[in-house]
Amino acid sequence: MKKVFIKYNPYQVTTEILIDGKKVKRNSRLNVPDQRLQEWVDNLPEILYEECSTKQFEITFQGTTLDYEDVLAVAQEADKKGIEIKVEHIPAKEVRDKEQAIAEIFEEIQNGPFEELKQPDVVRAFEMAKSSDFEVNVVATMSAGKSTLINSLLGQRLMPAKQEACTATITEIKDNDSNHFEARVFDKEGNLIETQPDITYSIMERLNADPAVSRIHVEGNIPFVTSEDVSLVLVDTPGPNNSRDPEHKAATYRMLSESSKTVVLYIMNATQLAVDDDSNLLGHVAESMKVGGKQSRDRFIFVVNKLDDFKKGEDSIDAAIKKVKDYLADNGIENPNIYPASALTALNIRTILAESDDDDDDDVYEAKGKVRKFNRNEEMYFENYAPLPASARGIIGNRLAKAIEEENANEQALIHSGIVPIEEAIRMYVLKYAKTAKIKNIVDTFIKKLESAQSFETTKKEISSKQEEKDAIVARIDSIQAKLQSGEEAKKFKTKINEINYDKEIAKLANNVIKKAQEKITKYLTSTQKKLSREEADSICAQFAKFAETLQAEVQVELENLIANNVQKSAEGLLAQYKKKLADLVDEINVGDVVLDPFEIMKGEIPSNTSSIISGSVKTERVKTGEEWVANTDKKWYKPWTWFQESGHYKDIYENVEYIDGEELAHKFFAPIEENLFENSSAAQAYAKAETKRIKEAFASKFDELDKLLKAKLNELKECATDEKKAQQKLEEAQRRLDWLEEIHGKVNAILEI
Repeated sequence: MKKVFIKYNPYQVTTEILIDGKKVKRNSRLNVPDQRLQEWVDNLPEILYEECSTKQFEITFQGTTLDYEDVLAVAQEADKKGIEIKVEHIPAKEVRDKEQAIAEIFEEIQNGPFEELKQPDVVRAFEMAKSSDFEVNVVATMSAGKSTLINSLLGQRLMPAKQEACTATITEIKDNDSNHFEARVFDKEGNLIETQPDITYSIMERLNADPAVSRIHVEGNIPFVTSEDVSLVLVDTPGPNNSRDPEHKAATYRMLSESSKTVVLYIMNATQLAVDDDSNLLGHVAESMKVGGKQSRDRFIFVVNKLDDFKKGEDSIDAAIKKVKDYLADNGIENPNIYPASALTALNIRTILAESDDDDDDDVYEAKGKVRKFNRNEEMYFENYAPLPASARGIIGNRLAKAIEEENANEQALIHSGIVPIEEAIRMYVLKYAKTAKIKNIVDTFIKKLESAQSFETTKKEISSKQEEKDAIVARIDSIQAKLQSGEEAKKFKTKINEINYDKEIAKLANNVIKKAQEKITKYLTSTQKKLSREEADSICAQFAKFAETLQAEVQVELENLIANNVQKSAEGLLAQYKKKLADLVDEINVGDVVLDPFEIMKGEIPSNTSSIISGSVKTERVKTGEEWVANTDKKWYKPWTWFQESGHYKDIYENVEYIDGEELAHKFFAPIEENLFENSSAAQAYAKAETKRIKEAFASKFDELDKLLKAKLNELKECATDEKKAQQKLEEAQRRLDWLEEIHGKVNAILEI
């Protein structure tokens, strides 16, 4: 039996693996130094078998509880394939321990001797990392009960749930633990058109029906999380067949794309599977889930709603879940996380039964009937079907045991309804992925600033103690300052910056996007039958419209990602050029024993994350998605409701002919769309160039600020070398500050240890 030791640190995303006490070989598939555990753990049994030629293993896993549970789940799955794996756990520091340590150290830094560590940008970086929003996107096709599910998570009726008033806007609901909900309302251009200090169901209904409203940002209490835990944002998106704004469809596909790491609650109607719109969306989900291993699977939570609608004896919960699994497998989705639920039952428990116990009230009587149904039938204990790890099951089990002990029938039924396991699944994802990444970001912010301060203090100390070398030191500082001042050097630097571009690369990628879209159109064209009746022509045009709408959203999102990547590359190129500029300021590394390294001195000031500079630039603008293609100027290819207006493109097809040529109809239909695809590609490339130019200008001003700061630091160093009285004072001060920095640095580094 092979003994395997795995130490996984989710905060640093590092892995150490030993087999029988020896490190794995460099070319081994087990050599995964900087990959998240969930990206490779599914393949662990297979790799161990390949490399060790045995099917018996003892794994000792050192890591957090949630990561240990993933290893345990893989071991249990391997057992079904004849690979025996026993797993022991060495506990590690959990997220909550880390968060407490971070808060204590941040307070210590703010009370410390370094003013530069108390600057607004440091505080802001810490606060942003600490309270960054975490989105949970809720998506569904018609009649799946999406609004009801969101209301059940909120514990009140806020989102319109009637068929005639289903979601037509994008609504973001951010948790702030407030005792009421307030809202800001925006139009398609992002302009604020109204505010609501206390929003209600009826106001939301009105806003949802208003065609001028595109997005509603709501803040209030989401009961199952606290705002200190994470800034959770529930995003209610329009269904794919219910979006009055083409950008809304694009927003849905953007959120489903593999580049997104948000949680997706995909709501399905247990009684109504295999809807065309569902299949289109699920194709995108399948593509996204193929990248990123278990984390990609974990972020998709498939909620099978309305499972309580089955009558006893007609069907079973197991059979319904199997049907959903088979349906998802047919759409390319393997091993989905399926959570059965009755959102309406949970909502009624949290609203109607929380407010009244009057059996004479029909709503109360009906809600109590559902409570009895869930509590009396073990098959209706939906929490037993939820694919949760042992720790989450333990939390729910304890909560259920308490409800039984207190004879709280409503709480028991609430747990059985499946909503509580869904809430727990969201919390698990946040803890496992979002919070560990957040801790790493905060620590990186601390370390970079501390290292920069440490380097500067060390240099001050060395200069102050080397008075015999002061002339050489001053000469070197003067040389560096002269280069900073030199118009010729600045000109060279700006020329290098202007030379940075990725035009050819973006053109090639944009053409690939269009080529893929054309291939989809060609496939659609070849499947169109030759002869059509008028009714068939109407029907096929409606299919074309849906296909074209989806294609438009896909192309828009792909072009947006292409632009974002191009801008990101340009930004990274600019930073690399500035770092090279700092390196070029010194011809030699030191003067005697004194190290003068502008990069080390400035490291804490140089932005390591370009997103702070480019944030919002791509998201706030949209690529042009079409032009008029017939005489009627209102007609757009992405507005299917305008296609059959008077003098429409297809009107003459139906006049005085016995049949309609389906192939010709399809070609005419898609000709302007293909034309617009090329226009979109050109627009995307032009926009990427414009954004790159804007980023260059923004960075140029940032570089000027950094140069100014470097000059100030160099002046302070020069003062250490030229003023003997101050030199002694600076030497003592530098030593005190270095001692403090060393202590804090040790504490900060320890945060990421497990």
